[in-house]
Amino acid sequence: MITRDQLLASMRHETNVVKHLATKVPAGALDFRPTPKQRSTLELMQYLTTCSAIGVKWVIHGTWDHVDAIEKAAESVTPADFASAMDRQMAEVEREIRAVPEQDFLTKPTKMPWGAPTVLGISLVDCGVKPLVAYRMQFFLYLKESGATELGTAQCWMGVDPPKKPAN
Repeated sequence: MITRDQLLASMRHETNVVKHLATKVPAGALDFRPTPKQRSTLELMQYLTTCSAIGVKWVIHGTWDHVDAIEKAAESVTPADFASAMDRQMAEVEREIRAVPEQDFLTKPTKMPWGAPTVLGISLVDCGVKPLVAYRMQFFLYLKESGATELGTAQCWMGVDPPKKPAN
């Protein structure tokens, strides 16, 4: 079983990777859409500032009452304040998760949004971490498709630029 601290460390890592990727958005790519019905790069960035908090709050409180306010706040996120919006989401997620008693985290029965039974800690992984990972990967692919062809594994999975190769 994953501990609360391990879960939060994983979420912080994903948040940092996403923030690093945001520094790689090619000029003019904020309106890029892989297909007409998909989110633009900017809309995906805005969604990334909500995707973990929405799920975590649902798991802990069992309601979707918070969604409208979170989504409304995300509509005003710009590239300039994206990193701070990601940090705010992580701080909110951490407050919510730290407020859960350790025993509840490990054993409290709950259900996934689609009704599957589970325990609270696993539900937090599925509804808190997995959205960050999935949408981080989508963000990486948007960036590659819109011109950031130099991006590679290090940026996508570790949130760092690879070391420069020495000149021959």
